Amino acid sequence: MRHILYTGNGTAPPGVARPHVGRFFTVEDDGALRYFRYDGFGEQDPTGANGFVGNNSGNQIGRGFDHFLHVAGGGNGIILAVAPNGDLTWFRYTGAGEHDPSGTNGFVENNPANVIGNGFHTFRHLFVSPREGQTTATTIFAVAENGDLLWFRYEGHGEHDPTGVRGFPGPNQGNQIGNGFLGFRRIVGVGDGAFLAVRDNGDLLWFRYTGNGELDPSGANGFVENNSGNQIGNGFGTVRHLFGGMTDRAGLEGQPSPARVFYFVDANGDLRWLRYGGNGEQDPTGASGFDGPNQGNQIGNGFSA
Repeated sequence: MRHILYTGNGTAPPGVARPHVGRFFTVEDDGALRYFRYDGFGEQDPTGANGFVGNNSGNQIGRGFDHFLHVAGGGNGIILAVAPNGDLTWFRYTGAGEHDPSGTNGFVENNPANVIGNGFHTFRHLFVSPREGQTTATTIFAVAENGDLLWFRYEGHGEHDPTGVRGFPGPNQGNQIGNGFLGFRRIVGVGDGAFLAVRDNGDLLWFRYTGNGELDPSGANGFVENNSGNQIGNGFGTVRHLFGGMTDRAGLEGQPSPARVFYFVDANGDLRWLRYGGNGEQDPTGASGFDGPNQGNQIGNGFSA
């Protein structure tokens, strides 16, 4: 797989469950976009039959995504993709995984492939905090070549605007909100301002940003008292893909909700499941926040090609 992006959650009225929990898309080397939705609770199943059965998982829903440098899920079916020339491109998928290699049905009338910004090709990492719950904007985080962390917030609906003026209102667009984000092999948003970073040695670190893009190169303000920089696990050095997001489904054995569910792909293509109920408390062993049964279980296979 060239990219795997979590596209679950999405906005909902108060008291209504987040839609599409467990949904993710894959981009294959030939550019095919495929739909998956995992409905299980991490039960051990290397075949992937149980949690993915009967929900259109594996169906191709689009094509032509192989040339993008970054691809990220923005909530409510939004896909943000960065072209080699730096154009930030918008897609929104509103289907349910129906087989459609042409990508016509699920993307129709959703402004597919419109350019909504530019200059995003120079970033080492690009990840998002999606539209979910009561949050109706997509927050984009970008890591510059020198390790600076920059902030953008997109409130549009894919209206064509290569200048990036229309959908990015407010004074804080592109502001630096942190530094020192070199040395990470993967950084991925996991909802509600939280993101995970994997060091080259496999340590898993937690960050959560609660600011509004106020200029702060030191990174002190928006990350304060959020346990940012704490290590919450280890052994992720061989992980090929890491993705996930919020869930408001109660877990097994009385595990409370909301929590976060993470998925990762091993070097051999096995898909594994984790449920994290913590808030970034320091624990290099990973024992505290990853409580309950089924942690690390294999729930599928064949995600390496």
